[in-house]
Formats: sequence, structure tokens, C-alpha cells
Amino acid sequence: MHDHSQILVVSRDQSLLQTRRLILGTYFQVEAAGRISEAGRMLSEHEFDIIVLCDTLSEEECRQIADLVRDQNPQPTLFSLLGPGNGQKASLVAKKAVNGAPLELLKECADALGYNLRTSKQRMFAN
Repeated sequence: MHDHSQILVVSRDQSLLQTRRLILGTYFQVEAAGRISEAGRMLSEHEFDIIVLCDTLSEEECRQIADLVRDQNPQPTLFSLLGPGNGQKASLVAKKAVNGAPLELLKECADALGYNLRTSKQRMFAN
């Protein structure tokens, strides 16, 4: 993992957005967007390694985000969080569907970025 790995979380639910930002922010640089227009602005200004699409987004909103990053190089990994009844949405736009549980999301992001959470935790407590 690089110290500058960046994740963008996109959700219409501010509570979920903040929770995911706090949990992922323990290990990574995280930006959060509550609207598609906000996500579009962030994507034009920064390069992200991972984009997390919350299950609160519609299929169309997920497609809009996927369209925004289609031509980026390097292309970020799109994660779609699974919620009740949105498994189809995840398979249409995202490279990876992830259970919405916070620790599962953290583990999947770390795996995608080649980041060892155990080693990092040991370093944090050694200081």
C-alpha cells in the first residue's frame, strides 16, 4: 500500500457516509460525496484508487459515476456495497460487490490496495 492511497465514498445517506469515512479514514485518505455532482467535481480534481458506491445510490447514479471514471488512467476500482435487493445494481457497474458491513468494507479495500491491516495495527501500537 502507498501512504497516499485514496478512496472516494459516495452515498446519499449522510450518516452512512460519515461512518464509512471514519472507518476507512483510520488507514486511508478518504473523501466523501453526498451528491453525484460533488463526486464528479472530486473526480475531476483528484485521482482515487477506490470508489465505494453506497447501496443508497440508484442504478442510474452508479452508472453516472462509472461513466465519469471510464477513461481515467489509472482507472480506480469500483466497489458497490450490497444492501437489500440491490445485487443486480452491483454487478452492472462495479468491479466488486462488497457486503456493507464496515469491517468487511475495510478488509476489502485493504486487500485491493495490497495493505496488511495486521502489520499496520502492530506498527501503530509499537509507537
